[in-house]
Amino acid sequence: MGMDNEPGIDRRQLSALDRARVLSQALADAARLARVSRRSRRALAGGGFQARRGANALRMAVFISFVLLVVIPSSWAAIYYGFVAADQFVSVADFTVSGGEAPAPDGLGALTGIPALAIIQDTQIVVNYIHSRAALEVLQKTADIRDVYANPKADWLARFDPKKPIEKFVKYWQGMSDVAIKMPAGIVELKIRAFAPEDARRLAQATIDVCEGLINDMNDRINRDAVANAEQELQRTATRLAAAQAALEKARNDSGLLDAAKSAEALDKLVTETKAGLLAMQQEYRTQLKYVSDSAPQMRELKSRIDVTQAQIADLESKLTSTQSRSAADPTIAGAMTTFGELDLERRIAERLYAGAAASLELARLNAERKMMYLKTFVSPVAAQEAQYPKRLLNPILLFVGCLALWGALCGLALTVRNYRA
Repeated sequence: MGMDNEPGIDRRQLSALDRARVLSQALADAARLARVSRRSRRALAGGGFQARRGANALRMAVFISFVLLVVIPSSWAAIYYGFVAADQFVSVADFTVSGGEAPAPDGLGALTGIPALAIIQDTQIVVNYIHSRAALEVLQKTADIRDVYANPKADWLARFDPKKPIEKFVKYWQGMSDVAIKMPAGIVELKIRAFAPEDARRLAQATIDVCEGLINDMNDRINRDAVANAEQELQRTATRLAAAQAALEKARNDSGLLDAAKSAEALDKLVTETKAGLLAMQQEYRTQLKYVSDSAPQMRELKSRIDVTQAQIADLESKLTSTQSRSAADPTIAGAMTTFGELDLERRIAERLYAGAAASLELARLNAERKMMYLKTFVSPVAAQEAQYPKRLLNPILLFVGCLALWGALCGLALTVRNYRA
């Protein structure tokens, strides 16, 4: 801007002093505009944060957090996995849990090929047992597992302190062992890690032996329970049969009859024959009565025989069926037949139950001689020739990526809060 551009000023009318003053004012205005323009450009180039209070402190905090969250952990991981971490060897074994008999296929297995529910349940029992405290205590007795993982040759971070309680050791064992079920075949894959190849193989074999011991214990318990239940059922049916036989014997002694049906048949036959004789005597009496007086001796004798025969028939019929003349203490053959029938029915039922219980006991004893479940190992554990753990390159990279992501998230959160409060 110059004085020639000033409106309303005639350069010819100004003196030299006035022209100098106008020129000085124009130069001052131009310098002020230039300073304002440079500050605006710097503010735009810096994203608007450099002009704020605390920008230097924020940059320092970002740098320090990067060192603490990314550089130091990543460097420590690279040093540990590269130079300090001990080699860990893996021994692998595969086995299945199956029953002694082919299980009946269910609907799900027929559609998907998945094993029956009983086999899946038995397999889950074995898998959960491997990571249990009970299995660890057995391994401690058979393989001295604490000394294996307290090996002084291993690094201080990976080995286990034997002074720690058993609960800590269970968690440590769960990290050093891996069990997976491969479906649909139900194959169990067991992986055991240790600091020496032979230790890993020995622990894997000991673990399989422990699982097989569990299967054998379950077989023994099932067989013992089956035999015990069968014996109890046989004893119960034997007691029932003995009671039925005793009741039938008492009824025979009380009635004086061995077989009520046969006695009734014989008595009925006797009554029939006696009635036939009575009818013949009555006919003879009527015939002779036409020619002989009823007071004749032979007629009185015949009449007496007829009366005696009728009394015998009445007595025999009263023994067969109940009559008003017989008391309740003198039972009839018909009542005895009813009582004998009930007691004989109870005896026959008790005999059949006893025979079934005896057969069940023999079957339970035969089944006890063979296993209900088997643990079949088709891939035996072997000593590894190369260490698979730790992942000396992958682990530091994963840690670096994770720390970098965490640092970036924290920085983004801090900047968001700062912009919100600005």
